[in-house]
Amino acid sequence: MTLLKTITVAALMLGSVAAGRAQVNKKVLMAQPVVSPVVIDGNLSEPEWSTAARAEGFIQSGPRPGQPSTQPTKVSILYDDEAVYVGAMLHEQSKDSVMRQLSPRDDFENSNVDAFGVTFDTYFDKQNATQFIVTAAGVQADGIVKFDATDRSWNAAWYSRVAHTDSGWAVEMKIPYSALRFPKKEVQQWGVNFFRVIRRYRERSYWNKVDPAVTNVVGQSGVLQNITNIKAPLRLALLPYISTYGENYNGNTAHTVNGGMDVKYGVSESFTLDMTLVPDFGQTLFDNRVLNLSPVEVRYDERRYFFTEGVDLFNKNDLFYSRRVGGVPVNVQKLGGQLVTNEVVTENPANTRLYNAAKFSGRTKGRTGIGIFNAVSAPTMATVTDTITGSHRKVETSPLTNYSVLVLDQAMKNNSYVSLVNTNVYRAENSYNANVSALLFKIADKKNRYGASGSADVSQLIYDTGVVVGHRGGLNFGKQSGNYTWSMNTRMVTDKFNPNDLGYLDRNNIISCVLYNVYNTYKPFWVFNNTYNKIGLEYYRSYNPWAYARSAVHGNHTYTFRNFLTTGVYWDWTPAESYDYFEPRTPGRYFVQPSNNMFGGFYSTDYRKRFAFDVSGSKRWYKVEDRETLGWNVSPRYRFSNKLSAIYSFSRNNAKSDVGFVNKVSDSIYLGTRDLKTFTNAVSAAYIFKRTMSLKLEGRHYWSQAEYSKYGLLGSDGRLTHGAGYSGTHNVNFNSFNVFMNFVWQFKPGSEMSVVYQNSIYTSGQALVNSYMESLNGTLQAPQSNSLSVKVIYFLDYQTLEKVWHKG
Repeated sequence: MTLLKTITVAALMLGSVAAGRAQVNKKVLMAQPVVSPVVIDGNLSEPEWSTAARAEGFIQSGPRPGQPSTQPTKVSILYDDEAVYVGAMLHEQSKDSVMRQLSPRDDFENSNVDAFGVTFDTYFDKQNATQFIVTAAGVQADGIVKFDATDRSWNAAWYSRVAHTDSGWAVEMKIPYSALRFPKKEVQQWGVNFFRVIRRYRERSYWNKVDPAVTNVVGQSGVLQNITNIKAPLRLALLPYISTYGENYNGNTAHTVNGGMDVKYGVSESFTLDMTLVPDFGQTLFDNRVLNLSPVEVRYDERRYFFTEGVDLFNKNDLFYSRRVGGVPVNVQKLGGQLVTNEVVTENPANTRLYNAAKFSGRTKGRTGIGIFNAVSAPTMATVTDTITGSHRKVETSPLTNYSVLVLDQAMKNNSYVSLVNTNVYRAENSYNANVSALLFKIADKKNRYGASGSADVSQLIYDTGVVVGHRGGLNFGKQSGNYTWSMNTRMVTDKFNPNDLGYLDRNNIISCVLYNVYNTYKPFWVFNNTYNKIGLEYYRSYNPWAYARSAVHGNHTYTFRNFLTTGVYWDWTPAESYDYFEPRTPGRYFVQPSNNMFGGFYSTDYRKRFAFDVSGSKRWYKVEDRETLGWNVSPRYRFSNKLSAIYSFSRNNAKSDVGFVNKVSDSIYLGTRDLKTFTNAVSAAYIFKRTMSLKLEGRHYWSQAEYSKYGLLGSDGRLTHGAGYSGTHNVNFNSFNVFMNFVWQFKPGSEMSVVYQNSIYTSGQALVNSYMESLNGTLQAPQSNSLSVKVIYFLDYQTLEKVWHKG
């Protein structure tokens, strides 16, 4: 801890900002102990609810910030040795005024439903909090809040009920201490805030005032006092599962039955160990794959539950991209060079298999967050077959690999922090190892008006022949609260910096300086409810060689009217030629991109209506003949009832005379001129049987085609010479077709049964087609994968098992 404290002091000195005192004028609520059992039925019938202190006087954060809520709300908190209880009475004009659309768990934001929530900052660090929400339809949502961002992937086992009356609706929650982390103190003092969503007014109000012009919603919480002599229980939860899969690919079928367990163990009142033993990710949704002709890796979302739940402490500076864990084998590209005469690859796994994974995380009473992640993947083997003799042999494409992350995060006053991060990838043999270390900090003044943040990273790729070292550094500072804000963001990434064995970096070898000017209005005026305006000035250089790359101006302007229609425009302008050091895929070489400009806009109707839609479009013009890009999207949505809703989306993008890399022959680099056209059709629908049972359907067809008209040799001046004798063919016709259907039944808190059907088809070739329907018909006739799986997860916690044991 001495090193961490030293770095904390250094960060403060670098920022020249002294620590200040906490926010003043916070509301205070006294919790009331309760002895008799509290029945969670939504009726608030226990006598303690009528005698407990009340939190009332909610204030809007939108659409009329600072004004009283249009409807009164009263909230009280009780507690005993087992849990904290929240009771709220949300008054209304009549029971018919309350909107009650059902939605899946954690997915209520765009639903037509009223909601009530509570946020607990149990360490009172004004940065980190746990949130629990119940909608008027009785659906739960929860998450981890860091400053202003909420991670909904975190799920806890807790209890709630709602009850509707002629004068409104009531919420009753029981949040066991096993779902919370709090310091070991005789007298607790927590940050707390309550909020209410009144959907028909698009209103969001808080008990303790939350100013939308001030960053950090957690820091604007009130105070909860009078919770005494509570102890964290033994937090041990077992989630055993059993699953069965049936899969058919091109007529070949396979059946498997898997079993395993996830374990959550509270090492102390503040720290939790999460483990997945014999991981099973068979029900993970397919990626929405795209045709990628750019030099930048496509970043796909993480869809595996273990890697999305409770990883907020690890997600710093993009150093932990969990898709690397159990991802593509590290030596898969070298497989072709290991073949001998007459050999072909007959089996080549696309991903490695995990043995296990574990997370240890928590925060001390001194507000130091500690996170440790570790995972081990099995060796991966490809099968190679001799076409003459029929013999097979195994070739290793990835050795036994260990992935680890260590995070130390010290929260400080005034929304400030300093963090140390280390990631490491160790491979047992036949490859290299990787290590990245980083220091991050954020500091702000007493009133949270001005702040600065920064980072310094070093990466090491460790080979048998030596170590490749790279660096990254950044410093951001500016005004962060108020209607007008600004920031200056600078970053330098050397050409050797590479965190991508466990992190994600789209491109290195870059120096950037961007000045943002932002002016937002949060209170209604004239015809607007609110407006958001941002203009950025950008300047970029290459690090090696040290050379100018690009400069540009861009803007984004969004306006929401009093009738809740939203529209906006976005634009950018690159006034001079730019020097693209990435497209040639060769260090030191660049391609001269012509000056260009783009203009686009969007329009979104009111989601409270049964029928709503979004439409957007943009066009980019280049200062060369016949080169342009044009794209548009339309997405209608319809709410058939409070249980059934559907969304359709269609987009089309065309790029005329686009230019991109195609090949490198010796020292000669060739780029091609191509026409790109991309169509995406997607539909999603949800039927919610009841608050704990849902059925979701998603379907998507993506078609992208690149037709090359000519090829050119890239000269040392960054320009192309056509007719250079290149004879390659690089046309591409790519299709991705996916269907996903998921039935989920949460039969008790933390426990569920899921039935998943998936269909996937991927095709790619050089034969071009003339129409979308021709491409779709060809895709549907290609080999496809169909799978049906059933998985049951049962939540067992120590307290429940103990009660059953004593009753027995």
